[in-house]
Amino acid sequence: MMTMSLNDAQRKLKDILAALEMGGKPLVILENDSPKAILLRYQDYESLVEHASPEPYITRRADISGGEPILRGTRISVRHIVERTQAGEGVDEIIAALPHLTAAQIYAALADYHDHRSEIDTLIGEGQLSHVVAARELKVERVTEGVAVVHKAVKSEDTGESLSWSDIRRSARGCAGWRIC
Repeated sequence: MMTMSLNDAQRKLKDILAALEMGGKPLVILENDSPKAILLRYQDYESLVEHASPEPYITRRADISGGEPILRGTRISVRHIVERTQAGEGVDEIIAALPHLTAAQIYAALADYHDHRSEIDTLIGEGQLSHVVAARELKVERVTEGVAVVHKAVKSEDTGESLSWSDIRRSARGCAGWRIC
């Protein structure tokens, strides 16, 4: 049995990890000329897991769309494809709008939706304007047909009620600092 101090083990591990990062190649640990373990960079591990996925078209990446399911190799979420179909677009229309996608990718997104319907429906609900406005305590005021002003809900110091956009504009005009136009 081999023994070493914790400090020696930490030092050796740091050296091994540095070599692994620099070389980028996996390190195979042998015992009696037989592989016992493999050390590899985390991004290489993620790539292996991604390619071993049973659904080759769908993946998740924490740095894209908050980790929600996306079409592999794109930034297009399953939610986006589902929203398009719910809006009445067919596969051909989606491909016309997003020509870098294939029909197989669209169908894979829809299959993933059916497999994970409650999760995707939750994401769709969270993306609805009314949910975003309420979650961020915003106020939407219609200016004219098709035009609205969205702003942080501001409460009157006197009454505690939400102020309208025109109230905010009027009070801001009296300020020496900034103006809302």
